[in-house]
Amino acid sequence: MTACVLLLFSFSSPALATGKDDKANRIVSGIISFTRWPALKDAPQLCVFSSAQHIAFPASPIATSLPFSVVYLNTESDLASTRCDAIYFGDQSPQKQTELLALEKDRAVLSLAENNPDCAMGAAFCLILNTDHPMFAVNLDSLARSGVRVSPDVLLLSRKGSQ
Repeated sequence: MTACVLLLFSFSSPALATGKDDKANRIVSGIISFTRWPALKDAPQLCVFSSAQHIAFPASPIATSLPFSVVYLNTESDLASTRCDAIYFGDQSPQKQTELLALEKDRAVLSLAENNPDCAMGAAFCLILNTDHPMFAVNLDSLARSGVRVSPDVLLLSRKGSQ
């Protein structure tokens, strides 16, 4: 199973390449692919804040073969009126991530961020993209509170899991 997860994170897919950071797209897509929501019947919906600098998925489901749909949020207040099974934070601080996730406390929500280098609070998964080898860290407390189940093999691929 670990080999399958590693392969998913390693190879590029033309459907994911949209001009920003294909590596970030692959990491996020891989994490979502190995996540299970307890009551989700349809494909999960990823909500991406427009402040994100390292990720860009096509918003049209026809233009992609992704196993999830993507919605872009222009403001933080858009979160309240949008069904988000996963949230990708852009420039929101870890404190703001925590505040926004508290609004979703009654739902199972996977959270990912690109502006959370310590990964001590806020999002469950924090992308580390300022290196030659992009990686991610996991905040196990946030992940435990999220209500989603992520394959243990994904956790082994995190920064702390690979050391």
